[in-house]
Amino acid sequence: MLTNPNSNRMRAWLEFGAVFLTGLLFWGFVHVGAKGLFIAVASVSWMSYIVWRVRSDSSLLEKWGFHAKNLLPAFVWPTVIFVIGVVLMAGYGMAHGRILWPSHLFVLLMLYPAWGILQQFLVQALGVANLVALFPGQGRMVAMPVGVLLFSLVHYPDGWVLMVATGVMACFFIPCYLRDRNLWPLGLYHGWLGTFFYLWVLGKDPWIEVFGK
Repeated sequence: MLTNPNSNRMRAWLEFGAVFLTGLLFWGFVHVGAKGLFIAVASVSWMSYIVWRVRSDSSLLEKWGFHAKNLLPAFVWPTVIFVIGVVLMAGYGMAHGRILWPSHLFVLLMLYPAWGILQQFLVQALGVANLVALFPGQGRMVAMPVGVLLFSLVHYPDGWVLMVATGVMACFFIPCYLRDRNLWPLGLYHGWLGTFFYLWVLGKDPWIEVFGK
């Protein structure tokens, strides 16, 4: 089926703009203490968008990165990054007495990756990939700094430490996505790294941050 290049460019800009708007809404929800509500609204809204688009074009799942064709190779470098990250966070946590092991840790490790996959979808598939397509030739040079900056700034309400950490993670995860175009390892390790970062570096329980006591 033939596609209109102008229409594709417009959709790419609209998707990128929607991702940017989602980040702004996150600031607003966090400001009023409604992070959990934001996660629910954003998850339902973007999952609905995914279903709507895929119903008319099932090839988008593979294009975005929801596939298992290169799953094992796609896990290699994210796994290395995850192991190094956990070791560094554990060392920091032990040095500062912040090694927390809440009773619901297993639940966090199950739930957080789902939110991580959605975040990686927004940043990588609708943010980075669209920028690469919109700027032929120098797309990667544009997408890398913009993706890192946006992913860092969206965490501004949670403090500069988390901003720096997410920016560093994006520096490693964006090249992984551009190489493998697979969201599963990035989303999984995003969730696990986020869990341990809250518990061992920030000394906070992400469950309480989202759902309260």
